Amino acid sequence: MERRQLGTTDLELSVIGLGTWVFGGRWGGADDADSAAACHAAIDAGVNWIDTADIYGQGRAEQIVGQVVRDRPEEVIVATKGGVAWEFGDAGLTIWREATGDYLRHALDRSLLALGLDRVDLYQVHWPVDGVDPADTWGALIDLQKAGKIRHIGVSNYTVADLEAAAAAGPLASYQPGYHLMRRTIEAAELPWCAAHGVGVIAYGPLAHGLLTGKMDAATRFPENDWRATSELFADASFPERIQVVNELEKIAAQRPGGVAELAVMWVLRRPEITAAIIGARNAAQARANAALAGAPLSVDEERAIEAVLAAHPDVSRPYGHGEPPNRR
Repeated sequence: MERRQLGTTDLELSVIGLGTWVFGGRWGGADDADSAAACHAAIDAGVNWIDTADIYGQGRAEQIVGQVVRDRPEEVIVATKGGVAWEFGDAGLTIWREATGDYLRHALDRSLLALGLDRVDLYQVHWPVDGVDPADTWGALIDLQKAGKIRHIGVSNYTVADLEAAAAAGPLASYQPGYHLMRRTIEAAELPWCAAHGVGVIAYGPLAHGLLTGKMDAATRFPENDWRATSELFADASFPERIQVVNELEKIAAQRPGGVAELAVMWVLRRPEITAAIIGARNAAQARANAALAGAPLSVDEERAIEAVLAAHPDVSRPYGHGEPPNRR
């Protein structure tokens, strides 16, 4: 599989990375043995990095990833995230954004314990937090980097203003945004900023959380324990039109082995700012299928045809929520 350099770092990432949000159970449950098998299958198929976070099952995903990585220590780059705090109470699980230096020191140590590792290759601040001085955040991250617990520092879900503030506070290696055919807001400012500042971009959600696989129709519904049941991407009045768009994209992708899913992934990877795309997998079969989506670059005709479809359906592309944690400050 093709590999690309992450910004100005020494990390060479396969263009597809394994996402582990599903390991935590928020997509309708998860089986730990299947999750571990997905990791091994992805690595066997050429994926050389895994993206996880402490909030994914409150350490559950990190524990699974850690076991796999310890079995194959020379084959996997580990990226994890901190910055979403949680507590269990009478109302169940409560989560919120937290990125103070003291909190991230605690969060990283907890992640290293869950992973069973002495350091992570990429540690990412999961969300920007109103009222937290970036100097406080980066002061802690730089100390942790000097202590050998972090190789590189990144961020996720930041706006361009947040990126500018972060870069002014300390080193910034990478940016992880949501990006797919129906979520294009970062093209206006964040991607050009990253290109200008040598910041690598790893995009999550290139398949629009399953929408761009071609496996859904207008009647598709999700169980209550699946966040997509209440996300605007799947639950608003434009959902049937999004399905129509997928059907039109399938015609453009007719000659691709991976169909519309391959088309969608290669559309994300067409941007020179993008280092790699994160795709989640529930089991080994999905992990192998996802790795195979690293196909031929888009042709000029394919890109023009995609843009024509999207231009004819402007209402399908707009910001939407996927369970973002609130500020608690």
